[in-house]
Amino acid sequence: MSVPLTISERTAGSVVVLQLRGNLVADEGDRILLDSVRGLAASGRRAILIDLSDVAYMDSGGVGTLVQLFKEVSAAGGEFKLLHPSPRPAHVLRITHLTTVFEIFEEEPDALRSFRVMPA
Repeated sequence: MSVPLTISERTAGSVVVLQLRGNLVADEGDRILLDSVRGLAASGRRAILIDLSDVAYMDSGGVGTLVQLFKEVSAAGGEFKLLHPSPRPAHVLRITHLTTVFEIFEEEPDALRSFRVMPA
């Protein structure tokens, strides 16, 4: 049985940190993530850090969602980065060679420092 995805949002300076918990798979969860990030970008909040430390499993639908959001946020002049993927998502990102696409950080302070200063 799939563990539903939940998202908590917090702000660190001009960066929005989205903490994902559960499974990032092609179902209601990936749509919730799409809606959440699109809403942030539409409101001008385009510095987005996705914390994957509590994501136990990620399928191709989850990967596709991350790639789609990366492209949309980047096209809008924003930055979309990943934080501390747990072992399974990290493996999926490696075998799909997306570690060369995404900026991926193990420590949040390093990730936050990597963002350009952007107005909120």
